[in-house]
Amino acid sequence: MPETVYGLPLHPLVVHAAIVLIPVTALLAVIISLSQDRRTRWGVLTWILATAAWAATIAAKFSGENLETSLYPEVTPLVTAQHADYGSSSVWFGLALWLSVSAVVLLDLDRRRRDGFGSPLLPTIVAVLTIVAAMAATGQVLLTAWTGADARWG
Repeated sequence: MPETVYGLPLHPLVVHAAIVLIPVTALLAVIISLSQDRRTRWGVLTWILATAAWAATIAAKFSGENLETSLYPEVTPLVTAQHADYGSSSVWFGLALWLSVSAVVLLDLDRRRRDGFGSPLLPTIVAVLTIVAAMAATGQVLLTAWTGADARWG
């Protein structure tokens, strides 16, 4: 993975993508979990955003590892280690959000294909898990961003 893009460090660029995409995806995930009409209209869009958000967290993790060793060695090791731990966890929280949005969208597609088939409890369980994953992913990415900003500017 390259360390810079046109002379700018890659990590801040992809981090900002993750910081924007995760909360936006989380908000849409909550909306599509609660509204069947919105799920039909915005489900695929939410899934695409969840995919982009997860990819951004992965890119942020790997570019951050490159940045840690090469561009900013003066950052304190304790804060950097904490930020790196949060960043590694953010990838898993992003995956949980992606999986839950995928489940909501797939259940909606199945519902539209086979009217009245399946358990009425399963969509409710998946909706609750999606809302929890959305809140957790948003909190984790914001905590990661906070410790990263503190590591650089604090």
